[in-house]
Amino acid sequence: MANKLRDALQAGEFVVSVEIIPGRGANEPGQHKEFEEAQAIWATERVHAVSITDNPSGNPALLADAFGIDFYEAGITPLVHTTCKDRSRNQFQAQFYSLQRAGVENLLVMSGDYQATGWMGRGRPVFDLDPIQVLQMIGEMNEGLVYQARGGEHREEPASFFAGSVVNPFKYTEGETITQYLKVEKKIFAGAQFIISQLGYDSRKTAELVTYLSQRGYKTPLIANIFLLTPGAARMMRANAIPGCYISDELMATLEKEAKAEDKGRAARYVRAAKMIAIARGQGYAGVHIGGFGITVDAFNHILDMAKDLQERWEDWADEISYSKTGGFFLYDREGAEAPRTELVRTRKLMSGYGLSRFFHRLVLSRDKGFYGVLKTVMDRRERKKGPNRHHGLEHLGKTVLYGCMDCGDCGLEAAIYTCPMTQCPKCQRNGPCGGSVDGWCEVYPDERYCIHFKAYHRLKKYNELHKLDSFITPPNNWEFYETSGWSNYTHERDNAAHRMPLPPPGQRV
Repeated sequence: MANKLRDALQAGEFVVSVEIIPGRGANEPGQHKEFEEAQAIWATERVHAVSITDNPSGNPALLADAFGIDFYEAGITPLVHTTCKDRSRNQFQAQFYSLQRAGVENLLVMSGDYQATGWMGRGRPVFDLDPIQVLQMIGEMNEGLVYQARGGEHREEPASFFAGSVVNPFKYTEGETITQYLKVEKKIFAGAQFIISQLGYDSRKTAELVTYLSQRGYKTPLIANIFLLTPGAARMMRANAIPGCYISDELMATLEKEAKAEDKGRAARYVRAAKMIAIARGQGYAGVHIGGFGITVDAFNHILDMAKDLQERWEDWADEISYSKTGGFFLYDREGAEAPRTELVRTRKLMSGYGLSRFFHRLVLSRDKGFYGVLKTVMDRRERKKGPNRHHGLEHLGKTVLYGCMDCGDCGLEAAIYTCPMTQCPKCQRNGPCGGSVDGWCEVYPDERYCIHFKAYHRLKKYNELHKLDSFITPPNNWEFYETSGWSNYTHERDNAAHRMPLPPPGQRV
């Protein structure tokens, strides 16, 4: 079966995908209704893929793969969401083998919302890989994954996955905005073939994303997220129950006013969605991703028809649908010039311990200076005497006191600018932030913990070393080193620091 999404994007067509949420259960009436509605929307021949969510908001649901395979067998092009929250790297491979066997090609890779509910309480999060690493795995599978087995190297049959990822441009602090953009560059470099934005209602931010990537020469198609927003969903977003979505006071007031209409605001939602489609097309997006609760074929057709009628005035709608945060940071001013980056955050919680960590690293862990040679000699001697699993209590004690070390043995402190990504980031993100932070605070611990990448940004900014944020891609944690000496693994060049993928300078990545 032809891959309608890939073919249309490669041909330069304006693509449309529509999102469905499988929900809990295996064979529930609501799932039959979702499936039938998706079939009716596909039959309009105005959609290029049906997108299926993966345990949204961190709640258990029917695996997206199940609907994806059902859609494929029904002649519908699926876009299967796959998130990092519930899968180890082995489970990712198993999932991809199954989809490859079934013929499903389109994948949307993301970190995923943190676990919320589960059987007998909240489940333990996995986050073994981040989206960048998953994209790298998919790239290797497309080439024919090579693995060691009896008799030497074996190469698997190449897959033909068409994988994309996501970005959240709707951030209003400098530290969050820049790190989101740097991470999406890493995703593209790792193999993302399209990018879908987080949902948001700020046309200035959607334009900013297009400008940022085009100025750096990227041709990767951008798809705008169009979500039919109800007051109830907006309240959940404002309460962080649906993380990473900014809803301004002005927009909330508008929604509540619209809800007083006889149709409970339905017509206004459709008009807003149509205007946002027109804006996306006018700004240069390659397509739109339409989501919301209970989208019907009649609503879908009505919205697309309106969008066509409204297209000529897209710039007027852009001025209207610009629900920004008062005083929020923008990378560009309204004339398109880069805005000054003046944000300074120097709180004790953000900077605590970094000076000492920086000093120790330069003194002992920098390979070409200080006492690194002494450390390497000591580590060599102790490994020869006791082996790589030798006792390393003093090292572990110091890291535990300073960083909350879990003794993974594949230390990511330097990569995360001396905040442990394994214990201080609930999603264990080594290559950049997830999309769920709010005003610099972690999605899971708002007003309690800073996002570790927001911390990293301001720590490096203080020392004019921001180039370190996007100079390499860090590989996943190697759990073979669990409860071994991180220092010894570092000096023997076994750990992630020895296997990072260096990135070319920004102007040479395309």
